[in-house]
Amino acid sequence: MRINFWMDYASPFCYIAFHRLNEAMKTVGIDQNKLEYNFCTFQIAPTATENPRLTRGEMLTQKYGLTKQQLYERFQNITEQARDAGLTIDYADTLPINTMKALRLTKWSNDTQVNQKTAKLIDEIFVAYFVESQNIASDNVLLKIVNDAGLDASSAKKILTSEEYRDVVIEDENNLANRNVDAVPYFEIGRYHYEGVPTKEDLIEAINNLIYQKAN
Repeated sequence: MRINFWMDYASPFCYIAFHRLNEAMKTVGIDQNKLEYNFCTFQIAPTATENPRLTRGEMLTQKYGLTKQQLYERFQNITEQARDAGLTIDYADTLPINTMKALRLTKWSNDTQVNQKTAKLIDEIFVAYFVESQNIASDNVLLKIVNDAGLDASSAKKILTSEEYRDVVIEDENNLANRNVDAVPYFEIGRYHYEGVPTKEDLIEAINNLIYQKAN
């Protein structure tokens, strides 16, 4: 039973989709480690810096002279979708960051760890970025997350201080392009393909169908 999920940490919609996937898995009641689970990566803004000086909201305010109310209205859809999913996202306070290091760590974990540990790592990175407004391009921030997620920090440090898994991230991006898809989140769950944020109910149905196909 195979699930492919393409994502980038810079996307609030990927965070919402990832959370709904986890909730759907809990509802179905299947052990993630019994699935062929592939967390795929797609970098939305490869030219972004690792050390931005301004938050996303500060950049927009500086560039367009937006008021606080206008800034709120610009991101209201994201805030409301997150709230409906049971999440708190303050998109204006996030840093427009380069996510390559975080994505490389994700591919390392996907390659070497059980599904549940990789899912824990992904969730911790999303929380650090969207809830705590941390710089997830920082080695120190990422290593703390790795440690908190129960992964080996010394192995993670070797990944961060090299270019290892960069080619894997790029391969994931190429694989998505070969499907004529150019945005994330994107799901492949058996015969179910979905671009965007599916409902929890759609994910439950897709997972149940995948289990049924495997059983037959």
